[in-house]
Amino acid sequence: MSTNFRSNRVAEAIRETVATALLGRIKDPRLADVTITRCEVTPDLSYVRIYYTVLGDMAKREASILCVECFMPCCRSQVGHEIPLRVVPELSFRYEEGIDNSIRIEELFSEL
Repeated sequence: MSTNFRSNRVAEAIRETVATALLGRIKDPRLADVTITRCEVTPDLSYVRIYYTVLGDMAKREASILCVECFMPCCRSQVGHEIPLRVVPELSFRYEEGIDNSIRIEELFSEL
């Protein structure tokens, strides 16, 4: 999604802001194991996809998915306060499955 220098900078600033908000402002224990991996911003800076991963088992992942959706309005207001943009972009959170896939591949290789 990010195709130019400005959108790349905005994506990185949003990633840092959301990660900082997760670490400092939100005290929910279900979000303790959530890591923001990357952000993708549309060229017009109106939509952002925030990718995250969860350390732990499937139960922790499912609990954190519900909590991340509740965290979205707080996160959007934090982005609006910290990043000087004309319009605060719409945020959507997506679970990053690449890390789970790489762990599964490592397990398959170790079995050989």
